[in-house]
Amino acid sequence: MSKTYYINVKPSNLKDFHQIIKSLKNLGIIDSFGSVGELAREGDPISIEDLISVLEYSRQEVKEGNTLTTEDVKKQVENWTKKQ
Repeated sequence: MSKTYYINVKPSNLKDFHQIIKSLKNLGIIDSFGSVGELAREGDPISIEDLISVLEYSRQEVKEGNTLTTEDVKKQVENWTKKQ
């Protein structure tokens, strides 16, 4: 079963982020990826429906145990960087 994740990436880090994602796809970890644009630009309001949708999705992910600690993420990024 595939999972979908929403990740906010700083514009200054987009190039590095795309390299990491492409590497993960090449390793077979990621089936596909794409950009749906920005949920909202900084300073722009987010619709109540969009906000509730994101919150409901996040709550379900937590209930299913699909979470990572900050340390887990750091270790994964370090490992990916070493493989490149």
